[in-house]
Amino acid sequence: MFNFTTCSHPNCHTYICEEGPTCYRHSSNKKDLYEHCMTSLLKNEEVVDLSLTGAEFENFTIPPKNFTSSNMAWCTFRNLDFSHCTFMTSFFDFCLFENCRFNEITCRYSVFAGSKMINCDFTNSIINHSNLSGIDTYRCNFNACDLYYSNFCSSYLRDTSFEDCNLKKADFFFTDQRRVSFRYSNYEEARH
Repeated sequence: MFNFTTCSHPNCHTYICEEGPTCYRHSSNKKDLYEHCMTSLLKNEEVVDLSLTGAEFENFTIPPKNFTSSNMAWCTFRNLDFSHCTFMTSFFDFCLFENCRFNEITCRYSVFAGSKMINCDFTNSIINHSNLSGIDTYRCNFNACDLYYSNFCSSYLRDTSFEDCNLKKADFFFTDQRRVSFRYSNYEEARH
């Protein structure tokens, strides 16, 4: 698991990058940390214990790989393709995802809570036991996904499609839904 030590900068409670002693925002070598992260993302190797929060990434395709026990919270992702990747116990909370593709991903025990997702596509994905509570979606597609036991509670879902999905034990409690489609899904087996 990534290092849970917090940044040495006064009043900063963000986790450190790699061996520290600071988070990405307060690091004196942001360029090196960013380049190391980009190398990890673009190689065909598994990403394990990566911690880089608050960075911005644009316009590339991540080769199919596993993300395990990694932390990329508070990051911005624009025009990225995460298709065919696997996410296990990884943290992408409070991120901005814009025009990103997550087609045919496998995601378990991971966190996307509080994130904003605009024009994102998760078609044909397995997203089980994951935390998406408090997300804000606009024009997103979760069609043909297995969302078993995933949590969307307190989310703001707009122009978002959950068609032909497995929603058994998924939690949609307290969601604000506008122009959301659950056609052909087992919505009656979800909590709402």
